[in-house]
Amino acid sequence: MEAAGPRSISVYLDDDTEPLATYRPPATFQLDTTKIEDGEHLLRLSAVDALGTSGTRIVRFTVRNGPGITVTGLRDGSTVHGMLDIEINSFGGDEPFDPERAESHGPIPVWTWVMIAIVAAWAGWYGLEFFNTPAQFAATPTYASNPALAAANEPADGDRVQKAPAYSGKGAAGGFDYEASGAPAYATNCSSCHGAAGAGVPGAFPSLAGDPVIRANDPKEHITIVLRGLHGKTIAGQTFGATMPSFSQLSDQVLAAIIDHERTSWGNHSPTITPDDVKRAR
Repeated sequence: MEAAGPRSISVYLDDDTEPLATYRPPATFQLDTTKIEDGEHLLRLSAVDALGTSGTRIVRFTVRNGPGITVTGLRDGSTVHGMLDIEINSFGGDEPFDPERAESHGPIPVWTWVMIAIVAAWAGWYGLEFFNTPAQFAATPTYASNPALAAANEPADGDRVQKAPAYSGKGAAGGFDYEASGAPAYATNCSSCHGAAGAGVPGAFPSLAGDPVIRANDPKEHITIVLRGLHGKTIAGQTFGATMPSFSQLSDQVLAAIIDHERTSWGNHSPTITPDDVKRAR
Protein backbone atom coordinates (compact mmCIF):
# COMPACT_ATOMS: atom_id res chain seq x y z
CA MET A 1 0.00 0.00 0.00
CA GLU A 2 1.39 3.43 -0.95
CA ALA A 3 2.30 5.82 1.88
CA ALA A 4 0.00 8.78 2.44
CA GLY A 5 2.83 11.37 2.70
CA PRO A 6 3.04 14.46 0.42
CA ARG A 7 3.72 13.61 -3.20
CA SER A 8 4.16 17.15 -4.54
CA ILE A 9 4.30 20.76 -3.45
CA SER A 10 3.62 23.66 -5.84
CA VAL A 11 4.77 27.26 -5.43
CA TYR A 12 2.49 30.14 -6.55
CA LEU A 13 3.15 33.89 -6.47
CA ASP A 14 0.28 36.18 -5.47
CA ASP A 15 -2.89 35.26 -7.39
CA ASP A 16 -1.18 33.39 -10.21
CA THR A 17 -3.00 30.22 -11.28
CA GLU A 18 0.12 28.72 -12.80
CA PRO A 19 2.77 27.65 -10.27
CA LEU A 20 6.31 28.99 -10.43
CA ALA A 21 7.48 25.43 -9.93
CA THR A 22 6.41 22.06 -8.52
CA TYR A 23 8.71 19.90 -6.42
CA ARG A 24 8.70 16.57 -4.67
CA PRO A 25 9.29 17.43 -0.99
CA PRO A 26 11.60 18.12 0.64
CA ALA A 27 13.00 20.64 -1.84
CA THR A 28 14.94 23.89 -2.03
CA PHE A 29 14.23 26.61 -4.58
CA GLN A 30 15.33 30.19 -5.29
CA LEU A 31 13.01 33.18 -5.64
CA ASP A 32 14.42 35.96 -7.83
CA THR A 33 12.90 39.12 -6.29
CA THR A 34 14.52 41.34 -8.96
CA LYS A 35 11.85 40.11 -11.34
CA ILE A 36 9.04 41.04 -8.95
CA GLU A 37 7.60 44.53 -8.57
CA ASP A 38 8.40 46.37 -5.33
CA GLY A 39 5.60 46.17 -2.82
CA GLU A 40 3.61 43.60 -0.86
CA HIS A 41 3.31 40.07 -2.17
CA LEU A 42 2.37 36.59 -1.01
CA LEU A 43 3.84 33.18 -1.63
CA ARG A 44 1.23 30.42 -1.80
CA LEU A 45 2.39 26.84 -1.21
CA SER A 46 0.05 23.98 -2.08
CA ALA A 47 0.89 20.38 -1.16
CA VAL A 48 -0.93 17.19 -2.32
CA ASP A 49 -0.52 13.75 -0.73
CA ALA A 50 -0.90 10.25 -2.24
CA LEU A 51 -4.62 10.20 -1.40
CA GLY A 52 -5.22 13.47 -3.27
CA THR A 53 -5.74 15.56 -0.14
CA SER A 54 -4.33 19.08 -0.46
CA GLY A 55 -3.04 21.62 2.05
CA THR A 56 -2.16 25.30 1.59
CA ARG A 57 0.10 27.77 3.35
CA ILE A 58 0.47 31.48 2.56
CA VAL A 59 3.57 33.58 3.39
CA ARG A 60 3.31 37.37 3.00
CA PHE A 61 6.42 39.44 2.21
CA THR A 62 7.49 42.85 0.88
CA VAL A 63 9.93 43.43 -1.98
CA ARG A 64 12.10 46.55 -1.89
CA ASN A 65 14.71 46.47 -4.67
CA GLY A 66 14.12 49.94 -6.04
CA PRO A 67 15.22 53.22 -4.47
CA GLY A 68 13.69 54.27 -1.16
CA ILE A 69 11.52 57.38 -1.31
CA THR A 70 10.93 60.03 1.35
CA VAL A 71 8.14 62.61 1.25
CA THR A 72 8.08 65.65 3.54
CA GLY A 73 5.13 68.03 3.67
CA LEU A 74 2.34 65.57 2.94
CA ARG A 75 1.26 62.58 4.99
CA ASP A 76 -0.81 59.60 3.96
CA GLY A 77 -4.49 60.33 4.59
CA SER A 78 -3.95 64.06 5.20
CA THR A 79 -6.62 66.69 4.48
CA VAL A 80 -4.96 69.68 2.79
CA HIS A 81 -5.79 72.97 1.09
CA GLY A 82 -3.97 75.75 -0.71
CA MET A 83 -0.41 75.56 -2.00
CA LEU A 84 1.83 72.87 -0.48
CA ASP A 85 5.62 72.76 -0.34
CA ILE A 86 6.45 69.07 -0.66
CA GLU A 87 10.02 67.77 -0.53
CA ILE A 88 10.73 64.41 -2.15
CA ASN A 89 13.91 62.34 -2.09
CA SER A 90 15.07 58.83 -2.93
CA PHE A 91 18.07 56.64 -2.19
CA GLY A 92 19.03 53.11 -3.18
CA GLY A 93 20.18 50.26 -1.00
CA ASP A 94 23.39 49.92 -3.04
CA GLU A 95 24.40 53.54 -2.42
CA PRO A 96 26.71 54.64 0.42
CA PHE A 97 24.73 56.12 3.30
CA ASP A 98 24.38 59.88 2.98
CA PRO A 99 22.48 61.53 5.88
CA GLU A 100 21.74 64.62 3.80
CA ARG A 101 19.96 62.51 1.18
CA ALA A 102 18.47 59.81 3.42
CA GLU A 103 17.00 62.16 6.00
CA SER A 104 14.10 64.38 5.14
CA HIS A 105 14.40 68.04 6.07
CA GLY A 106 11.14 68.43 7.96
CA PRO A 107 11.00 70.82 10.94
CA ILE A 108 11.54 69.48 14.46
CA PRO A 109 8.10 68.87 16.04
CA VAL A 110 6.89 71.40 18.61
CA TRP A 111 6.60 68.74 21.35
CA THR A 112 10.34 68.03 20.94
CA TRP A 113 11.18 71.68 21.64
CA VAL A 114 8.83 71.67 24.64
CA MET A 115 10.56 68.60 26.12
CA ILE A 116 14.00 70.17 25.56
CA ALA A 117 12.86 73.35 27.33
CA ILE A 118 11.45 71.38 30.30
CA VAL A 119 14.64 69.35 30.71
CA ALA A 120 16.82 72.47 30.43
CA ALA A 121 14.70 74.32 33.02
CA TRP A 122 14.85 71.38 35.43
CA ALA A 123 18.62 71.06 35.00
CA GLY A 124 19.07 74.78 35.69
CA TRP A 125 16.87 74.63 38.81
CA TYR A 126 18.64 71.53 40.11
CA GLY A 127 22.06 73.09 39.60
CA LEU A 128 21.11 76.30 41.42
CA GLU A 129 19.29 74.47 44.21
CA PHE A 130 21.76 71.75 45.09
CA PHE A 131 25.25 72.56 43.86
CA ASN A 132 27.89 72.80 46.56
CA THR A 133 28.29 76.51 47.26
CA PRO A 134 31.91 77.67 47.72
CA ALA A 135 32.65 78.45 51.36
CA GLN A 136 33.39 82.11 50.64
CA PHE A 137 29.85 82.62 49.27
CA ALA A 138 27.82 80.28 51.51
CA ALA A 139 27.10 82.97 54.12
CA THR A 140 26.08 85.70 51.66
CA PRO A 141 22.41 86.77 51.49
CA THR A 142 21.97 85.17 48.06
CA TYR A 143 22.83 81.67 49.22
CA ALA A 144 22.05 81.83 52.93
CA SER A 145 18.35 82.43 52.16
CA ASN A 146 18.10 79.14 50.28
CA PRO A 147 17.22 76.33 52.75
CA ALA A 148 18.22 73.60 50.32
CA LEU A 149 21.67 75.13 49.87
CA ALA A 150 22.00 75.65 53.61
CA ALA A 151 21.24 71.96 54.20
CA ALA A 152 23.63 70.87 51.44
CA ASN A 153 26.44 72.95 52.90
CA GLU A 154 25.75 71.99 56.50
CA PRO A 155 28.86 70.22 57.91
CA ALA A 156 28.65 66.58 58.89
CA ASP A 157 28.03 65.80 62.58
CA GLY A 158 31.64 64.80 63.06
CA ASP A 159 32.82 68.13 61.61
CA ARG A 160 30.54 70.40 63.63
CA VAL A 161 32.14 72.93 65.92
CA GLN A 162 29.80 74.07 68.69
CA LYS A 163 29.98 77.84 68.82
CA ALA A 164 29.19 79.78 71.96
CA PRO A 165 25.99 81.84 71.51
CA ALA A 166 26.24 85.59 71.34
CA TYR A 167 26.09 87.19 74.76
CA SER A 168 22.58 88.50 75.44
CA GLY A 169 23.46 90.76 78.33
CA LYS A 170 21.25 88.75 80.73
CA GLY A 171 23.67 86.06 81.83
CA ALA A 172 23.44 84.13 85.10
CA ALA A 173 26.02 83.96 87.82
CA GLY A 174 29.51 83.13 86.65
CA GLY A 175 28.94 84.78 83.30
CA PHE A 176 26.87 81.88 81.84
CA ASP A 177 24.48 83.33 79.25
CA TYR A 178 21.35 81.15 79.36
CA GLU A 179 19.15 83.73 77.59
CA ALA A 180 20.97 83.31 74.28
CA SER A 181 20.40 79.54 73.98
CA GLY A 182 17.83 78.51 76.63
CA ALA A 183 14.64 79.24 74.66
CA PRO A 184 15.68 77.48 71.42
CA ALA A 185 17.11 74.50 73.35
CA TYR A 186 13.84 74.20 75.30
CA ALA A 187 11.81 74.43 72.07
CA THR A 188 13.87 71.65 70.50
CA ASN A 189 13.95 69.23 73.43
CA CYS A 190 11.02 69.98 75.76
CA SER A 191 8.18 71.91 74.14
CA SER A 192 6.70 68.86 72.37
CA CYS A 193 5.62 67.54 75.80
CA HIS A 194 5.44 70.53 78.14
CA GLY A 195 4.28 73.01 75.52
CA ALA A 196 5.80 76.26 74.30
CA ALA A 197 4.20 78.08 77.25
CA GLY A 198 5.15 75.39 79.78
CA ALA A 199 1.47 74.51 80.38
CA GLY A 200 1.93 70.73 79.95
CA VAL A 201 -0.86 68.24 79.12
CA PRO A 202 -3.33 67.25 81.88
CA GLY A 203 -2.83 63.65 82.95
CA ALA A 204 0.24 63.22 80.75
CA PHE A 205 2.83 65.97 81.25
CA PRO A 206 2.94 68.37 84.24
CA SER A 207 2.87 72.13 83.89
CA LEU A 208 6.21 73.85 84.48
CA ALA A 209 4.61 77.17 85.39
CA GLY A 210 4.55 77.37 89.18
CA ASP A 211 6.00 73.87 89.63
CA PRO A 212 7.40 73.65 93.21
CA VAL A 213 10.55 71.83 92.05
CA ILE A 214 11.31 74.54 89.51
CA ARG A 215 10.51 77.36 91.98
CA ALA A 216 12.70 75.89 94.73
CA ASN A 217 15.75 77.93 95.70
CA ASP A 218 17.84 74.73 95.66
CA PRO A 219 18.05 73.58 92.01
CA LYS A 220 19.43 70.10 92.82
CA GLU A 221 16.15 68.18 92.29
CA HIS A 222 15.40 70.13 89.13
CA ILE A 223 18.83 69.26 87.68
CA THR A 224 18.48 65.59 88.70
CA ILE A 225 15.08 65.21 87.01
CA VAL A 226 16.33 66.69 83.74
CA LEU A 227 19.48 64.57 83.84
CA ARG A 228 17.90 61.22 84.81
CA GLY A 229 14.22 61.53 83.82
CA LEU A 230 11.11 60.91 85.95
CA HIS A 231 8.11 58.57 86.10
CA GLY A 232 5.28 57.87 88.51
CA LYS A 233 5.75 60.85 90.81
CA THR A 234 2.67 62.64 92.11
CA ILE A 235 2.89 66.41 91.61
CA ALA A 236 0.47 68.68 93.46
CA GLY A 237 -1.85 65.72 94.03
CA GLN A 238 -1.82 64.67 90.35
CA THR A 239 -0.27 61.56 88.81
CA PHE A 240 0.98 61.89 85.24
CA GLY A 241 1.08 58.80 83.04
CA ALA A 242 3.86 59.79 80.62
CA THR A 243 7.51 59.10 81.33
CA MET A 244 10.04 61.90 81.11
CA PRO A 245 13.22 60.54 79.47
CA SER A 246 16.76 61.30 80.55
CA PHE A 247 18.48 64.17 78.76
CA SER A 248 21.97 63.28 79.96
CA GLN A 249 23.12 63.11 76.35
CA LEU A 250 22.98 66.91 76.14
CA SER A 251 25.99 68.98 77.12
CA ASP A 252 26.29 70.73 80.47
CA GLN A 253 25.90 74.10 78.71
CA VAL A 254 22.67 73.10 76.91
CA LEU A 255 21.14 71.51 80.03
CA ALA A 256 21.97 74.55 82.14
CA ALA A 257 20.42 76.84 79.51
CA ILE A 258 17.20 74.76 79.44
CA ILE A 259 16.94 74.63 83.23
CA ASP A 260 17.55 78.39 83.57
CA HIS A 261 14.94 79.07 80.89
CA GLU A 262 12.40 77.04 82.87
CA ARG A 263 13.37 78.68 86.17
CA THR A 264 12.91 82.21 84.75
CA SER A 265 9.85 81.80 82.49
CA TRP A 266 6.01 81.61 82.83
CA GLY A 267 6.00 83.45 86.17
CA ASN A 268 8.89 81.42 87.64
CA HIS A 269 11.59 83.57 89.30
CA SER A 270 14.06 81.05 90.72
CA PRO A 271 17.83 81.27 91.14
CA THR A 272 19.65 80.27 87.96
CA ILE A 273 22.50 77.79 87.60
CA THR A 274 25.67 77.39 85.56
CA PRO A 275 27.07 74.48 83.53
CA ASP A 276 29.32 73.64 86.51
CA ASP A 277 26.21 72.88 88.60
CA VAL A 278 25.09 70.34 85.99
CA LYS A 279 28.58 68.85 85.79
CA ARG A 280 28.65 68.28 89.57
CA ALA A 281 25.20 66.59 89.45
CA ARG A 282 26.13 64.06 86.75
